[in-house]
Amino acid sequence: IENYMKKFTLALVVVLAGCASPTVVQTIKPGDMGLTCPQLQNEYSDAERFKKEADAEKGVTGGNVARLLFWPAIVGTHMNANEAISAAENRKVHLTNMMMQQKCELPR
Repeated sequence: IENYMKKFTLALVVVLAGCASPTVVQTIKPGDMGLTCPQLQNEYSDAERFKKEADAEKGVTGGNVARLLFWPAIVGTHMNANEAISAAENRKVHLTNMMMQQKCELPR
């Protein structure tokens, strides 16, 4: 039984460590001021993708099901996802303002 517990503990650690956390983007990045309209639009698309990925982390995923055995990890993931969503939204606002200043076509 002791050997089984060691294997179970190791497997649990690997599963929990392998669960990805959502990316928290910077609102303002160095070099933003020099971006062209297409580059700003690409950055906006990236921010939207990061937001969607973070939102998906808040749902029931395989990683979250594994985390049920260690519930503080679920709370941490949820908090990190909220932070990532907020950062992505702030980045999108910043990029929209820059696109408006440069009279770029805004993403829909």
